[in-house]
Amino acid sequence: MKVGSFAEILYLCGVKHSRISQENIVYTVAWLLLFVTPLLAEALQTWSGTYAFEWRPVLFAWRHTLVFFGIFLLHNWLLAPLLLHRRKRWLYGSAVVVVVALFTLYECSHRPPQPPDGGRPHASAERIDGPQSELLRAHRPPVLVGQHDIISVIILLLMLGINMGAKYYYRQQCDAQRVKELEQERLEQQLTYLRYQVNPHFLMNTLNNIHALIDIDPEGAQNAIVELSRLLRYTLYEADKQTVPLSRELEFLKHYIALMRIRYPEQVDICFDTPDPVPSAQVPPLLYATFVENAFKHGVSYRQPSFVHVRFSIGDGRLSFTCRNSRPAQRTSNAEGGVGLRNVRQRLKLLYPGTHTLDIQEAADTYTVQLDIPLTT
Repeated sequence: MKVGSFAEILYLCGVKHSRISQENIVYTVAWLLLFVTPLLAEALQTWSGTYAFEWRPVLFAWRHTLVFFGIFLLHNWLLAPLLLHRRKRWLYGSAVVVVVALFTLYECSHRPPQPPDGGRPHASAERIDGPQSELLRAHRPPVLVGQHDIISVIILLLMLGINMGAKYYYRQQCDAQRVKELEQERLEQQLTYLRYQVNPHFLMNTLNNIHALIDIDPEGAQNAIVELSRLLRYTLYEADKQTVPLSRELEFLKHYIALMRIRYPEQVDICFDTPDPVPSAQVPPLLYATFVENAFKHGVSYRQPSFVHVRFSIGDGRLSFTCRNSRPAQRTSNAEGGVGLRNVRQRLKLLYPGTHTLDIQEAADTYTVQLDIPLTT
């Protein structure tokens, strides 16, 4: 058996055990109340001075309740699973009909006698001797199913229906919890996949930049390798986390921009503006790297003036990011395509559903990205 499938079975067993425990607690409390009610009713009548306390009515009520309790146990542990888990509707329906029929026969054969004087009903089906017995037999209607029997059958059907409804309710709660857990696991796996997809994409472009720098400036290439080692340290030890401190993310971007300064000539206007002091907030790792990377990749030219301006600001509990770069002639932007932008769009939808704003504006000579996310600590 695979480890994943074994863990899945353990999880399902745990969820099922929790659901059954809650369900059994509800049933136990309900049946305890039903068994205590006749005792309380007899005690209240005794305390009010109407009758003397008698155990016979209590015992008769308990005997009657035990019949319902036995049928409940049969339905809860044997019949209901036939319909709920095995989907055997015909077998379940037939079994319920047989149980109701047997219960009706039992009720008709154990019908309690009623006194002719309108007093308290007898607690058991004991015989009444003397003239009253003859009178009772003379005036008793010859019915097969009486009013008491019909009421008992209705109560039985209601009990079975409530039991099945409770089982459906708790199973629905269990299924909903399971769906929620699976959705959370899916989102976490998807985010992990996207993070690991960003790292190779980012590092590949950085290595290409260093390769191009070797022919132009060997000493600068050596400095670039030092900066790259810092970037690698961040991507190896920080990028696999769900969130990182904002200061660490800004430091990573600072090293990347320093790497770009080595490659490009001094006439390229590069600006990196961050809040001072940097607040103790948490952000997803490598969330902004794609925008900054694209700004240098598509916005810098050796033949005409170029600029890359990156700015972070904080206000009203939100973190605003603006990346604006020049757009040289005959350069195409990457607003809708590319692995990096597709990944970051998907990450934003998963991490900040409905709470983030991403605005990408393309003009004739400029390209601007504005991202606004909630500031979390």
